[in-house]
Amino acid sequence: MISTVVRSLSRVPIPLRTLAVCVACEECFELGEPTCPSCGSDEYVPLLHLLEGRILNLTGRN
Repeated sequence: MISTVVRSLSRVPIPLRTLAVCVACEECFELGEPTCPSCGSDEYVPLLHLLEGRILNLTGRN
């Protein structure tokens, strides 16, 4: 039963601009939470911010 729920949730689209990555444990979670739900750290970076930097680096090389 749990594996069925996990598989169905993994197919739910989540906008990247609403996700953050915890600096302490590298878990992703939805922005709006005051701390990481996994470890309780309050240090996180918006995921889109990380990806934009990598995309700019890749496109700047062409």
